[in-house]
Amino acid sequence: MKKPNNSANKTYVAFSAICFLFYQNIFARAGGGGGGHSGGGGGHSSGGGGFYSGGGGGGSLNGGTIALIVIGIILYLIITYYMKKNKKGAAILSAFGEGDDSDSAAPVVSNMPFPEGLDKEKVSSSFLSIQDAWQAKDLKKVRKWISDGVYQRFNAQFAMMNKLGQVNKLTNIRIDSVALANAGADGPYQTADVAVSFTMDDEFISDKYPSFNQKFRGESAMEYWTFIKRNDAQANKNLYNNNNCPNCGSPFDTTMGEISRCGACGTLTNNASFDWVLSEITQQDDYDGGANFSKRAELHELTKNDSLFSIQRIEDVASNVFMQIMEVMSGEPEKKLARFADEETKQEILKTKKEQGNFIFDRLYLNDVDLIDFNTANERLNLIFSMKATYQRVQAGEKLKLIDSDMITRNYTMVLSKNLKALQTAEKETVFSYECATCAGPFTDTTNDVCPYCGAAVVDFNKNWVLTSFK
Repeated sequence: MKKPNNSANKTYVAFSAICFLFYQNIFARAGGGGGGHSGGGGGHSSGGGGFYSGGGGGGSLNGGTIALIVIGIILYLIITYYMKKNKKGAAILSAFGEGDDSDSAAPVVSNMPFPEGLDKEKVSSSFLSIQDAWQAKDLKKVRKWISDGVYQRFNAQFAMMNKLGQVNKLTNIRIDSVALANAGADGPYQTADVAVSFTMDDEFISDKYPSFNQKFRGESAMEYWTFIKRNDAQANKNLYNNNNCPNCGSPFDTTMGEISRCGACGTLTNNASFDWVLSEITQQDDYDGGANFSKRAELHELTKNDSLFSIQRIEDVASNVFMQIMEVMSGEPEKKLARFADEETKQEILKTKKEQGNFIFDRLYLNDVDLIDFNTANERLNLIFSMKATYQRVQAGEKLKLIDSDMITRNYTMVLSKNLKALQTAEKETVFSYECATCAGPFTDTTNDVCPYCGAAVVDFNKNWVLTSFK
């Protein structure tokens, strides 16, 4: 990628940094699944506060805010002056990490060719389809090729937007570039991180609470879309441009939701055995360049008998669990936790929910999910995840009341556990917490803690990954 090194560019970077430092409390950047736009994972990260500390206030301009804006403009003019007159501007830029021509802040891309079955056209098509699905709040056309975790990220946000009567209108969408950033192996899977650079107009609209509407013109961003595919995947299958089951050829049921299963033959279409499946969307600021998990080899040795295990796949399960916890925190049935959490962890989450009181997430983006460690205590494989989320909470009534005056970014840890003995056999292909791991029967009731077909317990360390800690 060409290195930006002209003075105008550097002045813009410095000014952007000043804007962020001095009036980040004014703008709450819109987003979808995790970033600045729909389909991403995070939002405008402004730090401060946290999920366990109250917020308060509104978003209106006050004297202090206006003063900060004025200061920012003055600093911008000073920098511009010194950039033109002498080299002192370089020292100021250096304070913002832009004092030299290094590529440390450059987007991560590569010159590697795309892996077989994945290309720029397929990525571009999936990107545009996700934008359409996001603003329509309807995933039925894309469900066949998105992972369960990605589905849950979007679906949870749709539910919260509906409570607030919100829609997110996206227009003038333009894909500027698509490039492979990283590719590799993950157990029985291939992975590919694709950098997608784009521009769009982004508008949040609520007829119920019009004072909270927001509009952004010409927003530019880069996101990293992670796709996975089985090493033994069937050739010449295409989930993106075909509306038929890749196994039996029957037309897809357009009512697919939590479960992307063919109604004719029972095949899960999004299991990466047929095509590349979208498994993660990461914002540029959160992307680590595909850094390898340090204990990858050791972990894959422990799970070698499970033909479905991969780090990317288990991170997808973790993101699924996280979004369901957040749904419960913001008013969904508490019994929902009984599908994936042990009793102690469930009670801890409900205690926090009670302490926080009633609220709705106006925005909730899961920026990043990383498996960072594991242990084998208590004869279980305990996987430890680090997570980062950005959100804003409101109390809904006749008038919208902000709990958090701006977007807040918070770090979390989560542990998923499974009995070591259970790892000696392959896991069944089911949808986490929506299908029985014993008989694959669908849970039509979201509060099921036992299978309505075979009576098996849903939380079972021999069958499922169980949430044993959430901080």
